[in-house]
Amino acid sequence: MEEGPWKKDFAELITLTHDLLTRAEERGHRIDFREGVGVAGKVQDITSLVEWMQKCLPDVSTELAGDIPANRLNRYFNAGTGYFSNGSFFTVEQDQELGFFIDNQRIYLNKHLKRVAVELGDFFGTSDNHPVGGSSPKRQELYRNWRLFSAPFNSKA
Repeated sequence: MEEGPWKKDFAELITLTHDLLTRAEERGHRIDFREGVGVAGKVQDITSLVEWMQKCLPDVSTELAGDIPANRLNRYFNAGTGYFSNGSFFTVEQDQELGFFIDNQRIYLNKHLKRVAVELGDFFGTSDNHPVGGSSPKRQELYRNWRLFSAPFNSKA
């Protein structure tokens, strides 16, 4: 896997997504879709998958992107199957989709993270008075990070 800032950017996106999912759940709304989520063990839905991934990542405020073990964090673009250098089998089921993997757990950029962003936006609404609604910095950062992450891949269509 090539080196570069994508690992740190991915860690920041997962950390921010986890923070907003936690806030939604504290307010009585769990984002719990299972479509395409590898449900096994503690991973029961998208919220638990993001939580599991966030716990696997080092604290990005104190660690360098190079400290995220390359043998655990991988990505693959477009439909395909194979093995990463760490021996983990992977499958990406859709063309024009980016799958991120920590060990054998997968999360898709568009199918999962975009849907989470939309559902969080629907739940928190557009009120600027809400701590994570409307034009709040956290919500803007989530959408900005998703757009930055997805732009190079979505432009290949």
